[in-house]
Amino acid sequence: MLKPIRILICTIVVLSFSVRAMAAQQPNVIVMIADDLGYADMSFLPQSPRDVKTPSIDRLAAMGTSFSNAYATSPICNPSRAGLITGRQQQRWGTYWYGSPGFPSDELTIPKALRSMGYITKKIGKTHTGRSPARHPLDHGFDEFLGFEASTWDYTRLNHKDVAAYKKRTGGKAIGMLHVGPLQRNRGEDVDFGTSYTSDIFGDEAIELIQRDRGDKPFYIQLAFNAVHLPTYVTDEKYAKLVGLEHEPWDREAAHWEFPYWDPNKEGWGTWHKTWGNLGKVDLNGRKRYLSHLIGMDANIGRIISALGQSGQLEDTIIVFVSDNGGTINTYSNNAPLRGYKYMFGEGGIRVPMIIAWPGKLPGKQTHDALVSAMDIFPTVVELAGGQVPADRDGKSLVPLLNGGKASLHDALCFTSGRGSWAIRKGDWKLVGGDGWEHAAFKYDENGLCIRDENPFVYPAGVNLFNLKDDIGETRNLSHTHPEIVKELTASYKTWRGQMAYTKKEGGIRKAAAKK
Repeated sequence: MLKPIRILICTIVVLSFSVRAMAAQQPNVIVMIADDLGYADMSFLPQSPRDVKTPSIDRLAAMGTSFSNAYATSPICNPSRAGLITGRQQQRWGTYWYGSPGFPSDELTIPKALRSMGYITKKIGKTHTGRSPARHPLDHGFDEFLGFEASTWDYTRLNHKDVAAYKKRTGGKAIGMLHVGPLQRNRGEDVDFGTSYTSDIFGDEAIELIQRDRGDKPFYIQLAFNAVHLPTYVTDEKYAKLVGLEHEPWDREAAHWEFPYWDPNKEGWGTWHKTWGNLGKVDLNGRKRYLSHLIGMDANIGRIISALGQSGQLEDTIIVFVSDNGGTINTYSNNAPLRGYKYMFGEGGIRVPMIIAWPGKLPGKQTHDALVSAMDIFPTVVELAGGQVPADRDGKSLVPLLNGGKASLHDALCFTSGRGSWAIRKGDWKLVGGDGWEHAAFKYDENGLCIRDENPFVYPAGVNLFNLKDDIGETRNLSHTHPEIVKELTASYKTWRGQMAYTKKEGGIRKAAAKK
């Protein structure tokens, strides 16, 4: 009787050891999301302007693969973040633009998939998923959360007293869209952060989990910086000094480097935001303020990489860096050589920076021009973590490309606002349809300061065909000389559109399937 018992005990011990060994082999995963980052605003890129210095992002690119033809699923954050976290076209369940539903509570996400594989999952920073029952990060599969649920948040006004100060100035009235005050931990616990700065807070929070005693459990961190989103004019003193703003007086309660911060007693939020948040007036130092946040984000990416190295986990961690959509003209970002900005289907609105690295496990110092999507992050990390990728994902695993493969995995990528504007990218060709776009613009003077450009930025209306291989700036409409390509791409787009949820604003293309 004793022998079978001893055998059973030994079997349990061996199985327990095997489980721990398997857990130890599972890589940690960190997905870092920049908010509205300019396509050119990383210093390792050949098109990077001279005012950009991002040594930590450059180091990450050297450790892995940088993709030059990566796309968000939308030119705005609410839909694009839903596509990223699910690996699926968010239009399948009706998320097209601001005000659309977020995603269903039963939709599989990266943290849900990895948590089922034994991961500790943590969300840090911005969560903007729209109206849905599953709007909170803890509904998406995250075990822990520190951040905010709105579209934007103040960088430094992170206390109850900041909220009280504004309510005092308004006689106790609501303060509109100005998102100030404590950050949220888990489900509803408000946390004051003194005079801290969000990128530093988010970096600290990631490092805490990296250094925590987790037993044998790997971690998944989604770190969504609010940098470099508005309000970029509210910046941190130490990073502002690094871009030459030290000559301006620092007054946290009033000027914010002499910027005319909103006074609710003088004007409404909409009026003020149209002036200073929408280029109604041009801030001479607007580009510098933007760069101060870029430096702050880059510094914290560097701190995270260092923490991984110091704890011996760098070669056990997959790191992804991506922007949620293109840079916005309102924050003085640089999308060169692309045409367009956030909110539109020009390349500057939907083509984004993306880097994937697994130091010591995957080749480094690679650049790739294959057509890829932020949706591909889901199947890529799940496969690398040893999981089974569900068959219904629209994203493709990039593992073949990360291992040196060259062939594009997507035949085409399609985009739509659900309101009449749309685009399809297939090979070197891109077809765009819609109402066009016009916006106030800025340019630089001889001293590098931002001044008004009397010629507004314009993107053409109607149906336009571009060959991006020869014309990455989308300057020559070839629709009249290549009608057969227009016909082919239009048909491909309509086939794709017919698989998405129906909206009344796109001319009778009926709902074919909400899910595959």
